[in-house]
Amino acid sequence: MSTDVQQNLSLTKEQAESVVRKHLGGHEQSTVSLLTEIKNTGYSYTAGFKTYILDLKVSSGQLNGGTSGTQGPSSCCFLTIAHPTTEETTSAYYHHNSLSVVYQILTRIRSHTDIPIPDSTLDISLRLLPYHYLLSPASPIASTDIIPLSKARASGLLSPSDTLLVDLQIGKFLGQLHSGVQNDWYGIPALTEPQDPSYSWQETFTHLLEDLLHRFQAAGVELPYNDIRTYLSRAIAFFLFDDVEVPSLIWLTGSEDDIYVSLPTHLATKTHSIAAILPNVAHALWGDPLLESFFLSPPGPSEALVEGYVGSGGGPLMSLPRKKTKRVWYTLFLALVVLSEHTLQPHKPLADEGSETEKQCAWAQETITECVVSLKDAPCY
Repeated sequence: MSTDVQQNLSLTKEQAESVVRKHLGGHEQSTVSLLTEIKNTGYSYTAGFKTYILDLKVSSGQLNGGTSGTQGPSSCCFLTIAHPTTEETTSAYYHHNSLSVVYQILTRIRSHTDIPIPDSTLDISLRLLPYHYLLSPASPIASTDIIPLSKARASGLLSPSDTLLVDLQIGKFLGQLHSGVQNDWYGIPALTEPQDPSYSWQETFTHLLEDLLHRFQAAGVELPYNDIRTYLSRAIAFFLFDDVEVPSLIWLTGSEDDIYVSLPTHLATKTHSIAAILPNVAHALWGDPLLESFFLSPPGPSEALVEGYVGSGGGPLMSLPRKKTKRVWYTLFLALVVLSEHTLQPHKPLADEGSETEKQCAWAQETITECVVSLKDAPCY
């Protein structure tokens, strides 16, 4: 992917309207009143992907079968665009998922859990847009009626009961995800079974980690490679990662930035509850449930989240010292993944992405350093 191509990844209102009118029933004459790009400031940033919220206006004539041009009630939907890619045929090295694989993942989640994942439309024909795109159904709510959970917490919008409810919901969803969406082999998802499937999580995880380290080293990125590899050898010798029996679907980079809660100002809601989950599963993989970023420690999951998780089929989390050590390794891996999207991809950030890129890279570098210090004397038994 060239720099020019990446910088041309954009969407106009007219393009968005053509997509909506083609795919959303009842919106053949709808207009896009507001097109908002979602600036991904969390772990889920993916080079070559962009997601938008589209606020839609339906004419009352369209609703009533007439010809009036007045506007009906508002609604919104999500539209993700991505550069066309060649599907990978191996899960042995780390790469983010294509939009086709994202669609497949969302379909499996919807089929095997109660997680409110809408039945989205995937179009990779390139006939309407020069990109692959994923369009969610319209919801009878405006974009101004929802807010990312991370911002709701930071703004003090959540009451103690709101916080309890949302954490229970997240725990329930993760428990269903890990126990209900499982696979035969470990690694990066693919449209078809890879030629070299791995049936060992320790083998898979160490290969993915080593691949990222090798690519960073080849790119001249300064990291404590010797220390990481020394501690990794010790972890492998103690079979630290070899206690995972079934490959579960792990969101990996999912965070509160990817979850939207409703504002009680909307007529349909009286409390802050989960209203939408972004289709940001480009980094999802088959692996160990403890790898989930919601279990990142510190601060670790809340009691309510753990209660919802265990009550919905999730297993025990960090009850043993070796599991806490594993979680440190998984935090280091998450930091490497975040850093890779900002530094190893063949593009430069856009002008409005620069400061956020610097912030994410700084977080990743600092986290890697902290993890390496923790791993020096971390127990593997």
